[in-house]
Amino acid sequence: MARTPVDVYRGLVKTQLGDGIQSQVDSVVARFTDCVFAGEKLSVHVTRFLRLTTRLNAYLNSRTTAGQPDVTLAVDLLDYLTSTSKWWTVTRQDPVLILRPASRDARSFIKSIADLNVGGNTLQRISAATEKLSGFLEEHEVGNQKEMENLCNDMLSTWVLLCAFACKSQGRNVTTEEDFETAYDTTRILLFYVDTNDYKALTAIRRLGTHPVLPLAARVAFSPGFEKKLNASVAANLERVHGDYLAELAVATSGASRSILTNSLRLLGQLQGVRQELERLEEEHYESIIIGSMEIIEGVGVSSDFLKDESSALTIFKGLRPAKGVDERIQLITRRLESLIVDATGNKDFLLQYARLVPRITALLLLLASKTKESPEAPLEDSDVKRGLILLYALISG
Repeated sequence: MARTPVDVYRGLVKTQLGDGIQSQVDSVVARFTDCVFAGEKLSVHVTRFLRLTTRLNAYLNSRTTAGQPDVTLAVDLLDYLTSTSKWWTVTRQDPVLILRPASRDARSFIKSIADLNVGGNTLQRISAATEKLSGFLEEHEVGNQKEMENLCNDMLSTWVLLCAFACKSQGRNVTTEEDFETAYDTTRILLFYVDTNDYKALTAIRRLGTHPVLPLAARVAFSPGFEKKLNASVAANLERVHGDYLAELAVATSGASRSILTNSLRLLGQLQGVRQELERLEEEHYESIIIGSMEIIEGVGVSSDFLKDESSALTIFKGLRPAKGVDERIQLITRRLESLIVDATGNKDFLLQYARLVPRITALLLLLASKTKESPEAPLEDSDVKRGLILLYALISG
């Protein structure tokens, strides 16, 4: 267990909601005010869930007052639980939020749970769990009576919603005790196990995939002279000489990993092209673009030594070995980004026109992820990819 329950509960009780937070929550739940579920307005349940998870994010980031970033993360978590599938497979042994592409509209799905029937056994289990939690909070004097009552209500609504989400997602219309077990375990994992970067990654991938600079960058072209210089560069030569190390992730990344350095440099060049209002990068731009790329990477706290030092680049190549299951998770992230980009552009053919955009994003993501590893020799873990994703959004929006 990463966090002690009593410490988390105390932290939640002590965390205040900042100015404007409640109005933002109200704007999210307003569309659910006409729906009733489990003896309460659906909007009340969703409000309590958002209140709980907003405070959780603030607590995990050592803030005593929750602000705009915290409620944003809470809404992104709600979207994750309602727009994707298989979230209920998360375990205490592997407490990660797998970034899957959306399979349904989150808001419509939330409304649809009003049609579910909550089984009697489910209600009994929720009631018993709430009573047990109340006793635990009182025993440990977590807060005053009102604070503990509010926390119990927030937890109750969270269990109710997760029961319903799990039930509806699996095509059933009546909740079962198994749904409660799923809701109870998932809530504990969210509160006590999930790393803060997993929550941040939910927001990072959404903002990255919908960032207005990406479609603009995709349209920045390269002249033959620029391409010739890049293909003759140290980075390209390293990829050719040590290509065997890059093959393991090639399938999962549609070949993007084979050109991890040059693909990254192309995207960094396109981003600079947008900032400089250039439609095409010419041969004369090459040196300044490479220098600018190094500065951009270093601007998010990552060393650019791999562009100057062969041993550093080789360390990255050797470290691009995915840990078990990570290759599949990278594929899911790629699909999520693709769907977000298409939705943001409103053009379903956008990625057919600019097919190289996502492979370049993937390459830069892997590059940043590999540079955040605690041990360069260790396999690439899910946590590394999440850190890389957070850094990539910071880089894109910087």
